[in-house]
Amino acid sequence: MNNVPSARAGDHVAVIGGGYSGMAAAVRVAELGGRGTVFEAAPVLGGRARRIDYQGHTLDNGQHILSGAYRELLRLMDLVDVPSRAYQRVPLALSMPPHFSLRAPLLPAPLHMAFALLMANGLSWSDRIRAVRFMAKMKRAAFTCATNLTVARLLQDHHQSATLIKFLWQPLTISALNTPLTTASAQVFLNVLRDALAGEREASDLLLPTLNLSALFPEPAANWLAARGFKTHTGSRVTNLQADDIEVRFTANNQAWSFDAAIIAVGPHQRSAVLPDLEPDLNAPAMQYEPIVTIYLCFTTTLSLPMPMLGQAEGCVQWFFDRRALSNHLGDSELIIAGVISASGEHQTMSHADLVAVTLDELRVHVPTLPDPDWYKVVTEKFATFACTPEALRRPTQTRFSNVFLAGDDIQNPERLYPATLEGAARNGVAAAEQAVAAIARRVSQPNRFP
Repeated sequence: MNNVPSARAGDHVAVIGGGYSGMAAAVRVAELGGRGTVFEAAPVLGGRARRIDYQGHTLDNGQHILSGAYRELLRLMDLVDVPSRAYQRVPLALSMPPHFSLRAPLLPAPLHMAFALLMANGLSWSDRIRAVRFMAKMKRAAFTCATNLTVARLLQDHHQSATLIKFLWQPLTISALNTPLTTASAQVFLNVLRDALAGEREASDLLLPTLNLSALFPEPAANWLAARGFKTHTGSRVTNLQADDIEVRFTANNQAWSFDAAIIAVGPHQRSAVLPDLEPDLNAPAMQYEPIVTIYLCFTTTLSLPMPMLGQAEGCVQWFFDRRALSNHLGDSELIIAGVISASGEHQTMSHADLVAVTLDELRVHVPTLPDPDWYKVVTEKFATFACTPEALRRPTQTRFSNVFLAGDDIQNPERLYPATLEGAARNGVAAAEQAVAAIARRVSQPNRFP
């Protein structure tokens, strides 16, 4: 973030899309002294990580967790005064009873991860040593590998056993990249390992949100922006966008708008509707997507999960979350469980009723006396993430227009490639904001380019 020009008081940047990347971009523009407006087509901020209301309850369109390695998102959350109660910070713990558990002790890095792997329950001593050696080898290689390598091939090349893959590397890959091991990018996986498991001890912490995803960052960001003259319009779909080197023009809310620059921060599957000229070359591979299905079950009971976050290596549902425990409302009589199924699989052919039945059966393995649910809600995000493969098309921030920039979790970050996470979205939003402000500063230095 060094050497980024400050914006003039009159500089106006349009941010199209009020998800995590768009709001990160807007905050960074304001942080640099610029002004502008956010346009979000949906009635609620957050994009693919937003709140939804159902049966008088506030849910999310997907269950997200944060990592202590999310340095940019956490910086922005702190900047816009997100309260500390917004999440529970706990040391890394993976629990998949009765087969496997791992917990990082409160030791300095890198001892915390070495001890976590060496003391993991459910692994043989040879597997524990293999895991430690793998991390050591990756560190010596600066967490780099051939760019065309998949996670499955990387693990095979380093002699990771089927048990290690099943209980450790596969859950981590699916959680971070939302892409099956056989097609997931090994380099992006290593980028995540480097930041989360090979950095400072706190970087491996899990941050479990206690607020809904809109309240976790986008809405506090909008309030912070409003205090600095930055407007946010929800329910505002942008159409007829046109650009040249002088300004960006479009229609929203039946009104014509013009700005010095624009940051397009909508989902990759929505960009062509905003700016058709951004269609990929015919010879380039099309963007592929991976879904996330969240099954919410509500019970009237004082029973709870053994822990707020519970994993499964065998079964349809990969993770269960006890939302009552996460919200610190342990005295409530209603228990809401979120079951999460990430990436593509056989579950995509199942009806909602069948998904609920399977989820309930698997949940009762951990809490056998659970009653039947009062209600359920199945949320399917078909375009939850891009397929994080070695061949994934990662667009640059700069478009063919000098004052139009792209943000989003799929964009090619100038620092390093990250998967489709809230941190990746935030980093790319910040990068787009800095490039937009720099572009305006360059134009100011060439007054002959003004009309």
